Amino acid sequence: MAYEGQAAPRARVEFGPAPDAFPLEPYDIGERDPRALSERGLCYWFSDTLADLSGPERVHCSRLIQQVTGSDGLQPSASIEIVFDPRFERLIVHTVRVWRDGQAREAASPEAFELLRRELNLERAVYDGRITAHMIVPDVRVGDVVESAYSIIGSNPVLGDAFAYRFRFQWTAPAIETRCRLRAPEQRRLTIRTFGDSPEPTETVSDGVREVTWRLLDAPPYRHEPDAPQSYIGYAAVHVADESSWTAVADLVRDAYALPHTIPADLAAAIDQIAAAHPTPQARAAEGLRFVQRSLRYHAIGIGDGGYRPRPVEAIWATRYGDCKDASRLLSTVLTRLGVDACCALVSTWQGADLDPTVPTPFAFDHCIVRARIDGTTYWLDPTAPPQSGRLNRLTQAAHGWALPLEEGASLEEMPPPAPVFAADIHEDWTFSKRADASASLKVESVYEGWRADHMRRWCENDGVQSVARRLREGLESQYGVLSESSPLGWLDEADENRLVVTESYLVDRPYTPIETPHLVCFDARDDLIGPNLRTPESARRLEPIALGPPRRLRIRRTLRFPVEVQVSPWDVRVDGPGLAGRSAFSWSSGRTAEHLIDFQVREPVVPAARAPLYFDFARRMWNANGLRIAVPVRGGKLRKTDDGQPGWVTIAVVVAILAVLALLRAVG
Repeated sequence: MAYEGQAAPRARVEFGPAPDAFPLEPYDIGERDPRALSERGLCYWFSDTLADLSGPERVHCSRLIQQVTGSDGLQPSASIEIVFDPRFERLIVHTVRVWRDGQAREAASPEAFELLRRELNLERAVYDGRITAHMIVPDVRVGDVVESAYSIIGSNPVLGDAFAYRFRFQWTAPAIETRCRLRAPEQRRLTIRTFGDSPEPTETVSDGVREVTWRLLDAPPYRHEPDAPQSYIGYAAVHVADESSWTAVADLVRDAYALPHTIPADLAAAIDQIAAAHPTPQARAAEGLRFVQRSLRYHAIGIGDGGYRPRPVEAIWATRYGDCKDASRLLSTVLTRLGVDACCALVSTWQGADLDPTVPTPFAFDHCIVRARIDGTTYWLDPTAPPQSGRLNRLTQAAHGWALPLEEGASLEEMPPPAPVFAADIHEDWTFSKRADASASLKVESVYEGWRADHMRRWCENDGVQSVARRLREGLESQYGVLSESSPLGWLDEADENRLVVTESYLVDRPYTPIETPHLVCFDARDDLIGPNLRTPESARRLEPIALGPPRRLRIRRTLRFPVEVQVSPWDVRVDGPGLAGRSAFSWSSGRTAEHLIDFQVREPVVPAARAPLYFDFARRMWNANGLRIAVPVRGGKLRKTDDGQPGWVTIAVVVAILAVLALLRAVG
């Protein structure tokens, strides 16, 4: 997709000297020991970055000097990869040279580079037209210093002269020096936001050009901790962008999302059928959303202006495919014809709640949804989601922290956090036989709501009910041994309530776990809630927040029907944590029928780093209360009461291995 009136240029690699503002001066690490500063066989000497806005074209320069200190560093140091978009950018390689024993060998040449059309998001059906210039540097040995430098000239004209860039000073490996510079006309108004322990800049002005320089020496490595929120930036960095407003950002693309003057006749007829079948605005909005979700196949072509502007509604409807922009434009058209106040809105799937303090820039967004307003209530609808069930107030809404509606006078609008749902409520009903070697009856009823119910429906739609039944059975078999179905899988879909009830019935061949203690058999019930949902490894010095996922409640209840009386003391353990609550309980409803409960709630999506110790304490306490073991005496192959010479006992056991398959299929949040 070329720009109107332009032919798509042929991608190529150019070679030439570095710009005057980016001199490739010799670099000396002095008395530093490269091996002491290396990681995985590489020591990073110098990283230099320049963003130059002072000329007629945007120029981005990059230089990297690294020394190979071990064999693991040979491959990464010898592989040069530069990504650019040939439709509006030119790549100029300045040097790729290898230093050995004080002598430099230039390795860059037209023959050395290959141009690869390597779509980084191809598996998501996203095509953006970027090219990777790839080179393997020959004859690199341990001890060599590899230096590369290049410039990318040009920028996407769709957003005019808008500029935003994040300079990063810390990486996953230590670096001796990192330098970042920005050159811009003195009168250009820029806003700078800092992250982490970023260095103080120095500024100079010469011939009307302002130059800002950040320099960090001996930067320690920065490694993200497990389960940190995507939006959290703890490493040293600065975000530089044009001084702007969210209104101006929306105005850059607002016209491209405008409602069409006319729509195809068959589309209009389909919309009118929805209106005739659903009299209320709420029902029309929900059915209009499902109509678009069912009609379009996700396929994104972000080439040229395709990354920022949707296609005409006629083209979207004719091809029956599109990306988030196309789907949102179609949905806003559908809802408007249905009498619903709707407009497209830009969101960020990774910045989330951090979007509000972000410098206003069109580069802040990576997704588009639709805002609908009915009777004073706002709904956030994602037409690229798989078809969703439920009335409008029961279907799962998009929740990305903040959104920018594409309307006149636009400003950021806060999106409410997702409403907590009963993601999984599982009831296991066990009936044990008198003989220890006989099978037990197991009935499982699992109730799913909200997004979890949508996930289960999609699984069944794609794989079929027989496959779902088989995999559910296999998951239980990893816990309880061989099972045989005593009746087919039950599937009750309460679509309007966005609620799904799945029932399973089995005979468990050997319900008891062998133990070394003579004259006893043991029943183990292990929960699949705590491990998958409290998986963050404990750290004594947690520095980053912990993402808990959407607010939700998960519960497993077990009814255990024994043929004899078992003497076990009840308990009820309740644990509170930062944005978390848990409960483990055991009780007797009669001398032979017991009730076991594990209840887990996520009330807040993120635990601040300062409260991480409380999270780990909560996790430990819940882990210590997440399993059940009951031992029953056996005589002559039959179960006996626990008061005739063999006392019964119960433990709340830490479960070392939680079955991943069952966790994913049944109760993962």
